[in-house]
Amino acid sequence: MSKVEMIRQTFAFLTRGTGFDKVLQKLVVKEATEGRCVCELKVGDEHTNRGKTLHGGMTATLVDMVSTAALMTKENMGPGVSVNINVSYMQPAFIGNDLIIDSSVIKLGKTLAFLSVEIKDKASNKLIATGSHTKFCLKSK
Repeated sequence: MSKVEMIRQTFAFLTRGTGFDKVLQKLVVKEATEGRCVCELKVGDEHTNRGKTLHGGMTATLVDMVSTAALMTKENMGPGVSVNINVSYMQPAFIGNDLIIDSSVIKLGKTLAFLSVEIKDKASNKLIATGSHTKFCLKSK
């Protein structure tokens, strides 16, 4: 199975239920290669706050989930457990905006993975947010 298909199946499984992960149902996996995952999301009403802009918690969720997907593209790596997530918000995104979420594994140590994320507006290429994510993880084999 390709890395793209593995990540697509993982997101499909996570978003099937009625829990919080359902907000990721519109997330589309575009690329998954060794240590990298790129997804797209069209911002919908369910992703916004009362001001009709992308909710900060949704932005943090994108950082969390897409960076975890990038980690899972590494050989014998599971999703790990979050140790720290940091998000910097640059500008708002609005309903109907298409976002590109691009995540990479920066460093993979013995027990910690360091991941980075950029969220950009697809049309303008403007930076919406950046994120860093540190995860505790052990290789599965």
